[in-house]
Amino acid sequence: MAAHKATLRDVAAAAGVSTAAASFALRGKAGVSPGTRARVLGVARELNYEVNLPARSLRTSRYGAIGLYLPVGASRATYYTEFAFGVVDAAEEQGLSVILLPHAGAGQPPIAFVDGFIVVDASASDPGVRGMLEDGRPVVSGEHVESAARAVSASVVSDHDAAMHRLLDHLAAQGAARIAVLLPPETTAWGRQVAGAYAAWSAARGRSPVAVHIGFVPTVPEVEAAAHAVLSDPAVDALVVVPSGSAAPALSAAVRAGRVVGGDLLLAAYVDEPVHTLLSPTVTAFDLNARDFGGECLRLLVAALAGGVPAGGDDPVIRMTVPSLVVRESSTRSAPP
Repeated sequence: MAAHKATLRDVAAAAGVSTAAASFALRGKAGVSPGTRARVLGVARELNYEVNLPARSLRTSRYGAIGLYLPVGASRATYYTEFAFGVVDAAEEQGLSVILLPHAGAGQPPIAFVDGFIVVDASASDPGVRGMLEDGRPVVSGEHVESAARAVSASVVSDHDAAMHRLLDHLAAQGAARIAVLLPPETTAWGRQVAGAYAAWSAARGRSPVAVHIGFVPTVPEVEAAAHAVLSDPAVDALVVVPSGSAAPALSAAVRAGRVVGGDLLLAAYVDEPVHTLLSPTVTAFDLNARDFGGECLRLLVAALAGGVPAGGDDPVIRMTVPSLVVRESSTRSAPP
């Protein structure tokens, strides 16, 4: 096993200072006392800390900050919170700052004081995203940017087609004959891929799809109404809720409809959240590894800013991740009545 490579955070922790103070000390900047500087340098030598040259070049010749652009309503979805923390954690290790960008209107320029951008589940129809793509600074996306004429510098993407097929196969293996889905709008690559995978899976098996589109980050009443409509068909014996935050209201709607989740109705969410382990029955979902996903986006942006990734073009760097299916009581016909 390879030895752990010391990070700026490791040096700061061992020296008992903040990462900012450790960064200042290592860079010879004002703002720390001589004693603190000596302590940090000593710890860095002991840990064999190596300065991250791409990050240092950003700090010395650029702003040393990156802009993070989340979808509208992201503050209500655990996935995006975890993604953002992953970006922040990775940026802190590089000695960089993260600025959460506001949603821009048409004609508004991107924020000036950042070196590049990270976007997630984005569409080029969003004026803010379109402005970033046209700006010329590097853009790294979590998932592909739907309908983008100009390619981003790099993307971290999940294999949603394979993931959706795996989930539907799991439900079919548990005896589900009529699987319905609540889908997000197809304005993002993720939403389009999941919807396409469901349609393809259903067609290949001669099954009629039962799909209802709801909001990207839907409200509780919206999910409950859609679930109630779908479950009015007694032949529906499985339900997949794709948008984040949908499992609890769908479960509530199922109970009110007289269904036994884990019995006559199987239920699965696409995006896992901590609340899924607290529901009764617990809910099957995919662990999309949001923190790692966000951290990988930050590391790709640092590489792009250092010249290791093209600023944009026809051949962006793409790194693929595979969601992990976490099977729980709601989809195994093992939940108590």
